[in-house]
Amino acid sequence: MDRDIDSLWTIVAGYVLNAGCEQERAVLRHFGTELAAVKRRIERRPVPPSEEEIEIALTAVLALSRRACSQESQIS
Repeated sequence: MDRDIDSLWTIVAGYVLNAGCEQERAVLRHFGTELAAVKRRIERRPVPPSEEEIEIALTAVLALSRRACSQESQIS
């Protein structure tokens, strides 16, 4: 997470463009919106997290994004 947020959003935007279906694009868009909050939390830590901790955090955010988009599609 040593990149600036705009670089991270650019990476996610590339994934959105290459996603196979609209549902996956929605998940990735949601994930992208959560990146700034994750980055802020990481930057506030007195000790930088390990790569494993960052991977776990991003995996959790992706799972929560999937859940949020799944719930939204059930409501619609």
